[in-house]
Amino acid sequence: MTEIESDGWETKYIDQRDQSEWIEIPLESEYHGGGNPILFRLPKPSQTELIKLLIKSKDLNQISAISCLLKESEFDQSDKHKEYREELIIELEKIVNDKEFKWNGFEKKRLTTIIYDSDLNFPHNQRESLGKKYEEVESDYQYYKNIADRAEKIITFAKKNNSILDRIKTLFD
Repeated sequence: MTEIESDGWETKYIDQRDQSEWIEIPLESEYHGGGNPILFRLPKPSQTELIKLLIKSKDLNQISAISCLLKESEFDQSDKHKEYREELIIELEKIVNDKEFKWNGFEKKRLTTIIYDSDLNFPHNQRESLGKKYEEVESDYQYYKNIADRAEKIITFAKKNNSILDRIKTLFD
């Protein structure tokens, strides 16, 4: 791959074999060391496409990376910074409410990784509050609190079901 452009945040590459374009961005760049680089083939997937990948993935590293990408507000300009939280919590609720869903160690880890790494359980208002009326700020806060409460229910349920699985395992050890 050959670097074709860099602005200090994103670096674009071209693959000389097939002329495909790729972009490298730092994941969680606010941490010491500038974050972990993630490489995507262009065009970047939309937030909806990322959520679909996230729901289907069985790889915890990929799950963590996608969850972190969702909370990156600059990730996909084509989504016009569309709020991902409602779409994601609905998908997670579908999973845990499915009659075929079985709690196990992997599902507990997968669902809690998605919730923690995407900040679904973070109830603080993420929207601009300057110039808004109190009612608008309160409505924004309630939006985030509602999603965080729903995410916490999933986490609580995962912990409860995990403790049952641990007790059953102990009986057979």
